Amino acid sequence: MSDGASSLGRMLALLDAYTHDRYAWTVDDLASHFGFTPSSTYRYVKELCQAGLLIRLPRGRYVIGARVVELEALIRETDPVTRASQPILRELAQETGCHVLLSNVYGEHLLNVAHEPGVESLELTYLRGKSLPWFRGAPSLSVLAFWPRARVRKLFEQAHGDAGEQAWNATWASLKAIRKAGYVVSHAGLDPDVIGYGVPVMLEDEVIGTISLVCSRQRGEFLNGAALGAVLKQKSRELSARLQQAE
Repeated sequence: MSDGASSLGRMLALLDAYTHDRYAWTVDDLASHFGFTPSSTYRYVKELCQAGLLIRLPRGRYVIGARVVELEALIRETDPVTRASQPILRELAQETGCHVLLSNVYGEHLLNVAHEPGVESLELTYLRGKSLPWFRGAPSLSVLAFWPRARVRKLFEQAHGDAGEQAWNATWASLKAIRKAGYVVSHAGLDPDVIGYGVPVMLEDEVIGTISLVCSRQRGEFLNGAALGAVLKQKSRELSARLQQAE
């Protein structure tokens, strides 16, 4: 957290500490994690509790509060991207038999926000509500391929700081090839024996998310990757048009 960050920014940053692996924090732990003073951290936590974003448990532990559930329900009902995408995701699942995922970009994060099941029973790690890792899997690769080089380089250095220039050049060359094709095919990028096909969703020349198809490796052997890529690109353009009209 930069020294120039606002008090509001520092307070909201506390929520970034909460993950599936670490879902309960004390004030002292949060202060140490972010380098804030204990008094400031206590004030931030108190305000987050008053807003319902955190709740206090015994032994001074704080977890995500019920207000988040209320906001999540509101997103399901009102988010224009999710609402506009629902018929498109259903059509893709029916036409291809694949699982279909919609992922949205926020800041430097990519989050799955909608899932339309396919015909296969797959154990997928990243479903609705889970942030996706960068540089692995069809969703993140289809975003990175359309981002500016400097932005991607910064993320690459954060994820692979000691990988070296050769690794970066190879990664960037791969992303440029994805951009040229307009879609990506990823084999076991996120889950073993699973293939992902992804395209970016654009709004006014900005990547706001991705649409991905997911199927087993066995099913993928009988599918035409180029044909699926063409279908995905067409559906992405359709979603972009719907969003333009929604505005």
